[in-house]
Amino acid sequence: MNIAVLLGGVGLDAQKGTVKGILDNALPEGTNVYIFTCDGWKYESRYEYKSGEYNIYHLPDFTKYDGVIIDSDSIHDAKTVEEVIAKIREAAIPCISLGIHWDGMGCVYLENRTGMRAIAEHLIQQHDVKRIYYISGPMDSQDARERLTAYREVLGEYHLEYEERMTYYGDFSHKSGVGAINDLLEMDMPLPDAVMAANDEMAIGAVMALQDAGYKVPEDILVTGYDNSFLAQLNHPRLTTVKRGEYEAAEMAYKMLVQAVRNEKTPMEHTIYGKPIFSQSCGCDRKHGYTHAQLQKMYVKKSVQISDDLEMLKNCAAEFSGLQTFNDFIEGVKPYIQQMAPEYFYICMCGSIENYYEELERIAEGGERGRDEAAYKDDIWVPLAYEKGSFNSYGGFPKNDLLPDPCRKNGEGNFYLVLPLHHQEYCFGYCIVGNYRPALESRFLRHFIMSLNNALETVRRQDTMSAMLGRLSRMWLYDELTGVNNRAGFNRFSSRIIEEARRRDLPVAVIFADMDGLKKVNDMYGHEEGDAYIKAMANILEHNRRHGELLSRYGGDEFIIVVCGYFEEEIKEYINKIYQEIKCYNERFPRAYKLDASIGYCVETDASKVSLEKLVELADQNMYEVKREKKARLGRP
Repeated sequence: MNIAVLLGGVGLDAQKGTVKGILDNALPEGTNVYIFTCDGWKYESRYEYKSGEYNIYHLPDFTKYDGVIIDSDSIHDAKTVEEVIAKIREAAIPCISLGIHWDGMGCVYLENRTGMRAIAEHLIQQHDVKRIYYISGPMDSQDARERLTAYREVLGEYHLEYEERMTYYGDFSHKSGVGAINDLLEMDMPLPDAVMAANDEMAIGAVMALQDAGYKVPEDILVTGYDNSFLAQLNHPRLTTVKRGEYEAAEMAYKMLVQAVRNEKTPMEHTIYGKPIFSQSCGCDRKHGYTHAQLQKMYVKKSVQISDDLEMLKNCAAEFSGLQTFNDFIEGVKPYIQQMAPEYFYICMCGSIENYYEELERIAEGGERGRDEAAYKDDIWVPLAYEKGSFNSYGGFPKNDLLPDPCRKNGEGNFYLVLPLHHQEYCFGYCIVGNYRPALESRFLRHFIMSLNNALETVRRQDTMSAMLGRLSRMWLYDELTGVNNRAGFNRFSSRIIEEARRRDLPVAVIFADMDGLKKVNDMYGHEEGDAYIKAMANILEHNRRHGELLSRYGGDEFIIVVCGYFEEEIKEYINKIYQEIKCYNERFPRAYKLDASIGYCVETDASKVSLEKLVELADQNMYEVKREKKARLGRP
């Protein structure tokens, strides 16, 4: 069985229990779990970074999965959630929602009010609290709204006054907790008896800010949180909090999904109630959870891991900043993937390497990118695959397959994290990391993926700049009308042929062709026809050109060919062939005028005795002799 899991913020405490609850039940049964995740809400930017992150939820083709588990409240973008729910319904597969009820879908509801009510009632009943300052989460979160409602209900039931200024609206981060206390301390009123926070991170931020301001917790003020995070247990004083039950909810969601996939009749709704944990920060000192020695050991282990992660991120950031090409990027990433040691790691890019360079050329030419840059292309390729210690790459495959056929045959009981690769709105593709447990325990992988995003953008800009410089070089060295070298190109490259002739003791020759009648064509038929006349001549000369010869448009109607290794008889034969090609052209494309040219040449058997300028001068003189003879033969002045 293959299932898709959609949630935000893998590695955050609130999501660790959810993912663990699913995997602990799914993997032993041989179920493959594809976890689509991002951190869209985490970034405040004047650019469209969030939309580039949320794009990952538009990637899965739900018809490819047996079922879906979605934690929509952790995605934090109502429009994205609505679009995803619509696609799941369209796919007509079973879906279990965590926390939010959706019509036609099962739901495991993580009830928020019971735990928050229990905390508030405990403060009032056991600690005689009268005034409570509340730090709320964002109002686009159902969890935050329900916890705030529970707090307000308890105040009303105990006839305690509710003041709007006693509520601070944060974003679930510890910075919100610090900001809330800073606002509180600036108010012209006595310090409240307690601070209740809608999650542990904000509660810890509040404790830190209070302690920095000289207050003691719980002696001067009580503080509580919610979620029973690792930091809540590690904090001093240990936080009073609520065990939300994410693991149990996810475990139940998976079991309900399996039953739905098998068409077994089962209740499609279940509720998990939060359980309060009273501890030191509210003045209680009940023993629970890990011992002090266990927490100390976990903290040391976590600190060492964080130090190692930061060192790796520092090194890759320094190396990635110097990347020049896409190939540099692929080679530069490899040692860091080996160091991470996931079982599977795939960089999946939109389009193909040919599409990549075609896009660069279009940009260099001043054109559009040629695709919706904010969307995934229908075709994907894998320039870098790491599979059980070996590197590989894979060609094109449909986006809806997510991975190429050989990669999807890895067996059963795997889990894959699917994360966006993008810069702002520009979608590079996505990254898939398989069976990599450290990604579920920390935020390292998300920071590493961001480094990949920045490296891809660095390479894209470098490649774009190189393409533009190449375009400028071509504009400087090549004739825009005909595509052959212009006079600047002649000046740059012709000396190489002379040097080769001198080094190898070969004859060197210059062929000078001057078109006949170009002015008349321009005057009588217009400059567009005149341009076609010039291009036809250039095509004939290019068709006859051999490897190593230099063809240049020397002036408006003049072309020069520089060759080495040809003696005079060979040059005459070369020129006759050009005249024959001109004759054939006129027969194939009859017009009111005929394509024609006067061609002269100069051959020097000892290249060391003559300069290029002199060869050109002599070839030019010979060309004029040919032209005069032609005019005399035709009776023209």
